[in-house]
Formats: sequence, C-alpha cells, structure tokens
Amino acid sequence: MKNIKKKINTLIISDIHLGDSSTRCKEILSLLKKYSFKRLILNGDILDGLNFNRLHTKHWEILSKFRELSAKREVVWVLGNHDAPGHVLFKLLGIKVCHRYSWIYNGKKFLAIHGHQFDKFLSNNYILSQIAFIFYDALKKIDKKRILVDYIKLHNKTWKRGSSEVAKGALRLAKLLKADYVFCGHTHKLLEKKKKG
Repeated sequence: MKNIKKKINTLIISDIHLGDSSTRCKEILSLLKKYSFKRLILNGDILDGLNFNRLHTKHWEILSKFRELSAKREVVWVLGNHDAPGHVLFKLLGIKVCHRYSWIYNGKKFLAIHGHQFDKFLSNNYILSQIAFIFYDALKKIDKKRILVDYIKLHNKTWKRGSSEVAKGALRLAKLLKADYVFCGHTHKLLEKKKKG
C-alpha cells in the first residue's frame, strides 16, 4: 500500500544546520516525504557555516533533495545568519535566494524572514557572539549526549530574551509590510504571537 501524502500549500523549515553533527537528517527527509506541497521555504540557517568538510553524506542527500524538489515546485531559501556565505551554493542547486520572502495564499499575505535581523545581542555584540558560537560548537563536540548543551539552551537568559525580541521585530515588520502572517526561525523555539493591526 502506497503512503498517502498530506497535501499542504507551503512547507516551511528552518534551522536544520547542515554541517552540524546533531542535524536530524532522518527526520528532515521523513518530513519532506510526508507532505505534498507546492512551495518549500527554507527559512534560514539551513547550513551551519560554509565548511563543506563538515557536510556528511546525509547532509548532501538533503541538499540533493532540495535540488530535486526545485525542479518540480517553488523552493525559496531565505538567508539566515549561518547561511550568508553559501548563497552561491543555493543558486547552483537551482534555488531562489533572498533575505525575506512574501506570498499570497487564500487572500492573505504571508512573510518569511529568518529573524536574526531582530536579535539585538547578535547585532550589537558581533565579536562576543562569534566567540560564543565557537565555544558552543566546541561544547557540542565534547557533550555527545547534549546534556550540558541542552541545559544551556534551555536556561540561557540572553537566548530567551532573543525569542521575545525576534517576535516583536517580526510583528513590526509584518505591520510595515502589511503581512497577515509572519514566520521566523533563528531562536529554535516554537512561539506563536497574535497581534491585531
């Protein structure tokens, strides 16, 4: 019996960080097979930097899947703070690259933006944030079971504040661009905010 795919208009994924050893490749490929969609939005931080030596076989398999999908439907790559140097790769894959993307569906305007643009800590403390990324990467290599890594992510006040800042910034941009819905990545947290006007 053939699996019946759930039909949706747009699938949005973000922050999969290909090149990171903790990327959940099996789940990503499963998600892409589970749904039938007209549009795929890769909403930033699809790569974890541009060191191709860190890309494993499964990471390349996911990139190949994106290329395959782009031949049949619209695939858009919204750049995240870890993706920026990779825009040439995305174009080679036949994928449209942009900093933000909007579309209309059922009379509503939707907007996708990665969200790092609204992270004040990241933009105001560039050097410190780069040091923090290096430390975090090193910690992930040591902490294979991710006990300390997950604890830091869960309890870090700067990280938590960042989620709220990203949400506020996204809502301001949505209002400015007259979007009914806005989707962000960056924070690695599920957060839904509603605001009228």
